[in-house]
Amino acid sequence: MKIRTVYFKVNEMAKVVKFWTDFLQMAPVKTFDTYHEWRIGSLNFGLALNDIDDKWTGSNCVPVFEFDDLEVLSWVERAKSLGATVILDALENPAILSVVMADPWGNEFEVSKFH
Repeated sequence: MKIRTVYFKVNEMAKVVKFWTDFLQMAPVKTFDTYHEWRIGSLNFGLALNDIDDKWTGSNCVPVFEFDDLEVLSWVERAKSLGATVILDALENPAILSVVMADPWGNEFEVSKFH
């Protein structure tokens, strides 16, 4: 078994696509009105438009983006400059070694140096 795709449900596709395109520094490999997808290694990371008025709160999925120790702070700063907020900074905690963040729409993700 493997995880093929992880996606966030979003209400504001254009704004969310811009955030993730700028953060990931790559264009999506699939672009449709209701879905955008990036290929990161062997994982597909996507955004699905909430066009059925689905109700949800918070984040149901937290992708972890792993970077070399010397790169992790620049990725945290990039995310913050794009409007992300820090929920938990645990870079110095040996059990966690990551920063838990939320994009401007509340989708949580981690920027990690755990490897």
